[in-house]
Amino acid sequence: MHDLPLSAPYQLRVQRDDDDGFAAALYSSTRDDLRQMPADPAVIEQLIAMQQRMQSHGYRQAYPHAMYLVLQHGDTPIGRLVLDRHDQVLHLVDIAILPPAQGQGAGSAVLRGLQAQAGAQQCRIHLAVNKSNTAARALYQRLGFRLRGENDVQEQLEWSAP
Repeated sequence: MHDLPLSAPYQLRVQRDDDDGFAAALYSSTRDDLRQMPADPAVIEQLIAMQQRMQSHGYRQAYPHAMYLVLQHGDTPIGRLVLDRHDQVLHLVDIAILPPAQGQGAGSAVLRGLQAQAGAQQCRIHLAVNKSNTAARALYQRLGFRLRGENDVQEQLEWSAP
């Protein structure tokens, strides 16, 4: 999976142990919701670290065969993907991109690469997106993802080759 056909300057590589600091900073960058809480900033940072450990543990339990990939712009890590393949479904468990790198084509490059691979392998892509994440939802819609289910918080989306 880490050989997805991505457009330059983006590339994927397998996440390594020395990426733990980057992974923590990336997760923290996605949790402005927790920073809005009226609490001591040190307590909030502890909560964010705990939430990241819980997310990581949850992913490893739910998707024991998932691949953890780092998205790079040149040599600089800017994001992460968690991918799990089961039968004819490629599940994008998680994708996160650092805020300064958002809106510059990295997400589109990754998703188009996933679509190319899924199309070649005749499988579908499943993912979930928070309803509050309007930018990501708009991107998925532009790239042809369709609603397959929802709850109060998330939409479950699917893409399959035409």
